[in-house]
Amino acid sequence: MAEFEIETCRGVDQGSSSTSAPASTTTKNTLEVRVDAHTEPKPPKRRIGKVPLTMRRDEKTKGYFDPKVVSIGPYHHGKEELQMAERIKPILAEFFISGSGRDVDEFRKNVLEIVDEARSYYLEGSTNMYSDEEFAEMMLLDGFLVAAFIESKTPGYKNPKILFALETQLGQHDRFLLTSDILCLLENQIPFQVLELLMSLKSKHHKLTEMLDNVFHSILSRESTRQDKRIDDTKQPIHLLEYLWLWQNKSNRTRETSTRRIWDKFYSFKSVAELKAKGIYARRGSDFGQRDFKLKSFFFFFAVLEIPPIVLNPHYVIHISNQIAYEWMPNNPTNLPRMAYVNFMKSLINTVEDVKELRARDILFTPCMSDQEVVQIFNSIPTFLMEDFSIYDEVKQKIQRHYNNKAKTWFAELIHNYFCSPWTFIAFVAAATLIILSFLQTFFTIFPHK
Repeated sequence: MAEFEIETCRGVDQGSSSTSAPASTTTKNTLEVRVDAHTEPKPPKRRIGKVPLTMRRDEKTKGYFDPKVVSIGPYHHGKEELQMAERIKPILAEFFISGSGRDVDEFRKNVLEIVDEARSYYLEGSTNMYSDEEFAEMMLLDGFLVAAFIESKTPGYKNPKILFALETQLGQHDRFLLTSDILCLLENQIPFQVLELLMSLKSKHHKLTEMLDNVFHSILSRESTRQDKRIDDTKQPIHLLEYLWLWQNKSNRTRETSTRRIWDKFYSFKSVAELKAKGIYARRGSDFGQRDFKLKSFFFFFAVLEIPPIVLNPHYVIHISNQIAYEWMPNNPTNLPRMAYVNFMKSLINTVEDVKELRARDILFTPCMSDQEVVQIFNSIPTFLMEDFSIYDEVKQKIQRHYNNKAKTWFAELIHNYFCSPWTFIAFVAAATLIILSFLQTFFTIFPHK
């Protein structure tokens, strides 16, 4: 077995970032700023950031942003509660290297050559306590673990030794949590460049982006293979979470910016149960993409809202929360699509009745969770009233138009109140019959038959 030195180092709690700023001088009462008009300010380097403190301080999000099993990168390295997983990194490294035709020293040498570039992806000051050799060793071991994990999940590449090591060394529970630690956590990442280097050294057939497309397609999308989900190759991600974010939020449709008034971006409809009472029934969508909400109208008063199915497990809330944190990072020019998605789902899931309706329609799958817990989970996901409102604008407008149509909603409410079950229907028929008979009796009393 290849030997690795593992040194326990103190984890970094908070990083700091700095950007170039205009030169300034101060006097007793004034501040003078000198700007060179002939030089354009350069955008700051995009880095592997940290979750904003405002999100961390929220009690509802406690535990969403920290690794449970293993540390990846310097931000959580050396934490005592994560030391048990350190023993598996050299084991996975050996299994990953085997078959490459190279030894560990060659891998180490190549990582050392890009150590300065790898450091630059982290917040300033967060890697100062590590020498180049220590930092390269961290990148090497953590990179081997992530690369082996990706290989173990990729169809056609699966190494049974890696799968066996993960199961025997970590156990089923920690192996389950490992997915969130590697794929979901904003602060638990290593540079994408390091992963690409390790994969290229392993084999010319180990193309990281192609392998990730297969992994994400198999464990996240479940969409038809005819739909191309590969991200734009010209956009170089800085870490694995960003690649996953780009992969999930790629849109093949060009969206026009809405010029409607600000209050037209908000809608008054709420919850699945309320929509049902207005004649809009939830149905499981045929597509699994997060943007594939569709409204289809039938007859005069009836409509169906197709909702992409959701499997709500412990990974889900961690995954979503960290992707929202990623969207909030500085210098990430995004339109906050994950936040828009969660806000839409929050509007549909308000009560236990909403959860029951989605479960009954095979839209929401909640193993080992009560309906009340599902409501609490959606409420706990940190979102804010900032998003690209055009993402779901089309379907929301259709819902609102149906919702505002008095004739449609009146007829739908009549059906919902009096024909939703056999007993209410029988009671309605009995009441209607009684009224008709009473009318006839009165009529013939006033106008007796000759």
